[in-house]
Amino acid sequence: MLKKSINGRVYGAKMTAAEKKAIEIEIKKQLAEYDRKHAMELDALVLWVLHNEFGFGEKRLKKFYDSFAKSIKELTDHYALDDSDDVWICTYKLKQAGIDIEKWHEESGL
Repeated sequence: MLKKSINGRVYGAKMTAAEKKAIEIEIKKQLAEYDRKHAMELDALVLWVLHNEFGFGEKRLKKFYDSFAKSIKELTDHYALDDSDDVWICTYKLKQAGIDIEKWHEESGL
């Protein structure tokens, strides 16, 4: 890292490409860890909606939960290890099926 200074006072730094890459990787790892830490609350929200709005019972909720938990792990691993900003495969597959979740997201105002 090259420090930028004037009259002996440091006011910034210029990182090498390798340093920038290392920081990006670390940020992605930390974001994945943050997601894992808060996964139970998100899971509970999804399960509650499925139960309350669509009548899912414990058996169907457990089956959904197991499948969803596996997919969430794959998603966080994908973003922690991959250095691209490509959309995840589920977004792509839904779009192929005519379901544009990006459009729904925009329409929801969230």
